[in-house]
Amino acid sequence: MKIQWAPPSITNDERKSVLKVFDSNWFTQGPVTKQLEEKICQTINCKHAVVTNNGTSALICSLLAHEIGPGDEVIVPSFTFVATVNAILSVGAKPVLVDSNSKTFNTEIEYMENKITKKTKAILAVDVSGMPIDIDSFRDFANDHNLTLIQDSAESMGATYNHRNVGSFNHTAIFSFHMAKIVAGIEGGCVVTNNKKIATKLKLIRSHGDVKQYDSRIFGLNFRISDIHSAIILEQLKKINTFLLHRQKIADIYKSELSGFEFQKIPDYVTRHPYMLFAILLSSKKRNQLNNYLNSNGIETRICWPPVHKQKYHSKLFKGNFPNSEKIFSRIINLPMGNGLSEEETKYVVEVIKKWQKTT
Repeated sequence: MKIQWAPPSITNDERKSVLKVFDSNWFTQGPVTKQLEEKICQTINCKHAVVTNNGTSALICSLLAHEIGPGDEVIVPSFTFVATVNAILSVGAKPVLVDSNSKTFNTEIEYMENKITKKTKAILAVDVSGMPIDIDSFRDFANDHNLTLIQDSAESMGATYNHRNVGSFNHTAIFSFHMAKIVAGIEGGCVVTNNKKIATKLKLIRSHGDVKQYDSRIFGLNFRISDIHSAIILEQLKKINTFLLHRQKIADIYKSELSGFEFQKIPDYVTRHPYMLFAILLSSKKRNQLNNYLNSNGIETRICWPPVHKQKYHSKLFKGNFPNSEKIFSRIINLPMGNGLSEEETKYVVEVIKKWQKTT
């Protein structure tokens, strides 16, 4: 049995949507992308959505739209995928790394309070595994210090915070539609905002700053998506509630059947966890043993992620002590989780883990 780490659910619906784009003879960003942007606004209850070619581009566009650049500092957790930090570096700003909560995996205000300087301009907070940050506390902290708040919600499409959709609040957030994500488009990203001025800038930045062809008014690059990708994402978005229910069912099986492990702590303000990732925690030594055992039994896993300050390139740029980030990384395994993962496959994963437990 070979079980993928994040199997998608791509059906004939997505195939038909792509063929319609081919039949239209318009393949690049166009009318289907506009439909997708409207659907995103309806789905998460935001005013503006600007779709990009991937989530990293969405991060870069967000930073540029908020005029963050050389000389500015941006507070960001070390426990994140490198794209979050690389986006800051790409606009010439300085990432200021902070630690995270070892139970929730998300960073918190307490880790940021002594990091504020005169150069601090923004906070780029991350919803790890799709679980929302404490939005109210971040918003209040950002307002108190006159900082821009950008939420890296690449993994949290469909998540709710106090019964409100992530992305519907009055700060900029980004999503990813990478193949492993909850809504998969092979590639794709999106910036959402309720601020019309920011939305207008995002659309310009996405296409070389052009207000019309060959008329560039602000700095921008080519972050456009194709209508082919947008068509896939649009069909996936129509199924998001089905996907979220399925992921919850998979998570419930893991939690009810697996004993002797810790799981990501879910605070009360998280009213829907989308489970883009599902992690278990165990001792460092046993983690590696179990991970090898799962892989040898045809079960693909991920150990996400080495903290940024431990990455080979980034370790030259960042110094500091982030013990919780390192603790999470030393103990974590992300088990298979995806829209295309069956209950039978999930139970097989559980069975293999239980067999391993009996040998240790």
